[in-house]
Amino acid sequence: MAEKNDFPEAQQGQPQAFAPLPGPAAGSGTTDPPSWAVPPARKPMRSRRGITVAAALVLTAVLVAATAFITSAIVDNDGPAPAAQAQDDAANQPAPPAAPEGAAPEGDSPPNAVQPVAGAPGDLREGAVFVQSNDVVSNDVVAFARKADGTLREVGRYPTGGVGSGSFEDAGQGLVLGTADGEASPIQNIDQAELLFAANAGSGTISVFRVNPDGLELVSHVPSGGNRPVSLTVNNGLLYVLNSGEVDRRLFLGPDTLLENCSHGDLPSVTGFRITGAGFLTPIADSTRTLSGRGTSGCSQVSFTPDGKTLVVTERIASIPGQSKDKKGVITTFDVRFDGALGARRLIDPSGTGPFGFTFLKNGTMIVSEQNGALANPGGGGAASYQLNSDNSLEAINGTVDNGQTDTCWIVVTDDQKLAFAANAFTGGSITSYRIRDDGGLELLYPVASAPDGQDAANDLIQDGITDMALSRNTDFLYQLNSLDGSLWVFRVNADGLLSHVETHQVFDLEPFGMGGEAAPFGISVW
Repeated sequence: MAEKNDFPEAQQGQPQAFAPLPGPAAGSGTTDPPSWAVPPARKPMRSRRGITVAAALVLTAVLVAATAFITSAIVDNDGPAPAAQAQDDAANQPAPPAAPEGAAPEGDSPPNAVQPVAGAPGDLREGAVFVQSNDVVSNDVVAFARKADGTLREVGRYPTGGVGSGSFEDAGQGLVLGTADGEASPIQNIDQAELLFAANAGSGTISVFRVNPDGLELVSHVPSGGNRPVSLTVNNGLLYVLNSGEVDRRLFLGPDTLLENCSHGDLPSVTGFRITGAGFLTPIADSTRTLSGRGTSGCSQVSFTPDGKTLVVTERIASIPGQSKDKKGVITTFDVRFDGALGARRLIDPSGTGPFGFTFLKNGTMIVSEQNGALANPGGGGAASYQLNSDNSLEAINGTVDNGQTDTCWIVVTDDQKLAFAANAFTGGSITSYRIRDDGGLELLYPVASAPDGQDAANDLIQDGITDMALSRNTDFLYQLNSLDGSLWVFRVNADGLLSHVETHQVFDLEPFGMGGEAAPFGISVW
């Protein structure tokens, strides 16, 4: 594979000036928020009018109680009151038939769609699923409590303090769950879920929530250091954000033309922050760096390697010197220095075309989905695995493994390191499963693992538009966000690599795709 190592390092740094925000430095040990993050306390106000109203309410309560006592005495002497009689009559009537559990509501919901059920919300620290709206008015994170059987109950919707782009973001890891030390989802590096990090693509900001048992608490909201943040990663007290630089918020440029993201406006770049244990972010000076430096990039995802020593970014449509003319895509790696800034950059020609989403095995092996032309190349999707060398170069283990599906984008790996699942967005939508060999190489298992037979997308319940996905921490369940229709799909992961549909939630009410709808929701994390 052709690769390019850029030197000297001084020429690589491309700092972007933005005002540092006051706050405790990483590792300070304090959990108190900085003064700018705490609204001034308001003293309770009391007035004569308030006291008068309170007295009137007390008097009213006394009168009501007295009336009830008199009425009760009359009822005891003369028989049941009309209301009591009505209750008795109702009790003697046969109960209406109960709706079957998980029944779909009336309307245009997808198959087996269920609505949030009233009642105890559950404990988000025990199990949860989070997705974000990317709405232009208010970017909201929707929190679901996850039960042991994989089913979900909506707990609440929480504004990030920023806004979304309102359009499809062709990127992974827009929502990351974990702590300041690492990620619990979508990439599973640690087994703690205390903080949730969200990219606000429309306002150019990053939000951090504390995950409480009964809901989310916004603790930090800071500029991302660039335009249109779309992907985040966390490790060893550092957060890096991928700013796509895209200024055009349209998805449809014409009747048959879609916008290629990261191709208008600023060059895509990454910027670093230090994180405190409480979730406060402080920008790292001179940490902003461009990727391949190509104006047409298709930047897709940023992630640390499990040890935190290397930062990796995929660019699905960029090209570099020495690459064959019929091939597109670059994988960019950076050394992560002790001070949190980035060192040497390396541009790597991948084994296939269109590297998009990626994840890691525990030993550092990198598993990458390949879009390979997307809609322009039906059936061209695939995936590949790489060994990461000490010099941050990548070595393909067994090359691209085709799956016969279209627009393969997001990919996850089970905790036992035996299965990988990849989402294919179009031509019916499907999820492919791969077997992971002992050497880290991939073997196609089921091209359509989401269908009962594992082969035919026509037997699959899911539709076009499946995008981000994540596994539960025990990897027994897979959760899939459909950005086109705003639905959330739940699947059980079977040991043979097939998926069994559990339920579907209609999370967002979106305009029809292509008729005003721009497939805005993106980002999912699961605990």
